[in-house]
This record gives sequence, C-alpha cells and structure tokens, in this order.
Amino acid sequence: MKQNKKPNIKIIFYSFIALGFVALTFLVDWIFILGAVIMIWLNQRELVGK
Repeated sequence: MKQNKKPNIKIIFYSFIALGFVALTFLVDWIFILGAVIMIWLNQRELVGK
C-alpha cells in the first residue's frame, strides 16, 4: 500500500520561526531563546497530536 505523505506547513513554519529566534539569540540578546523554546514546544505538540 502506497502512503501519500504531504509536508505539514504548520510544522515547517514553526521550525523556521524557531530558527529565527535562535539566530536572534546569538546576534541580539539571550532572551530570544524563550521564543525558540515556545516554538519548539508548539512544534512538538503538533507532531505528537497526530
């Protein structure tokens, strides 16, 4: 049986935002790591919920 896997746009979006927060952590201030942690948490919730 062939399974059609489409990428989950929400997970990709959350991942790019988290990467942006990690970049801001290194470039601007350490407090941006909180945004990355929240985005990773939302991403995990989306992945586990399926």
